[in-house]
Amino acid sequence: MATPVTVAVVDDHDVVLSGVRVWLEQAPHPIEVVAAATDLDGLDPTADVLITDLRVGGQLVLDRIADLAAAGCHVVVFSRHAEAPLVRRAEQAGALAFVCKESREGRAHLVEAVLAAARGKPYTAPSRAGATAARRPHFSEQELRTMRLWLGGLTRAAVARQMGISEHTVKQYLERARRKYAQAGREAPTRIDLYREAQRDGIVGL
Repeated sequence: MATPVTVAVVDDHDVVLSGVRVWLEQAPHPIEVVAAATDLDGLDPTADVLITDLRVGGQLVLDRIADLAAAGCHVVVFSRHAEAPLVRRAEQAGALAFVCKESREGRAHLVEAVLAAARGKPYTAPSRAGATAARRPHFSEQELRTMRLWLGGLTRAAVARQMGISEHTVKQYLERARRKYAQAGREAPTRIDLYREAQRDGIVGL
């Protein structure tokens, strides 16, 4: 039997806590809700994944998300506050996924986001994928291949060997990819940011 993914859920509405628990515990892959709370204070961050709203107790918790992510916590945001700048700030703070409460994403995509986050992988729900589709940069075949190999886990040196190019050229291709995303308004300064944007565009899988 597969090892259960452990989850802590934070939301200031009891009905959301109850609903999320039911969704997760009925998922095909075993998911165990080990903590549910109406605020982040005193929450044990040792669960595999933390699900939290963007606003808890009427306050934005972006700083707390950043602190938790920096400490190694895999954060999934589940919120009705889906304004693009706010969602982007949550992602920059370290959230691995954003799932909108007030859409059809809910159940299926929250489960998928949790399973991806448990592996340390970003997850892009449809609402976010649609928001970025019109701003997809154009990449050369070499840039695409470089991103796929490097984001797939290879070192720059290993990518260079596999592609028959220098490590310096690999670095240039990655820098070009980041620059093109930045020009499209999709900053990707870190490896995980670049993975997230590439996943949204179908360049890499989950």
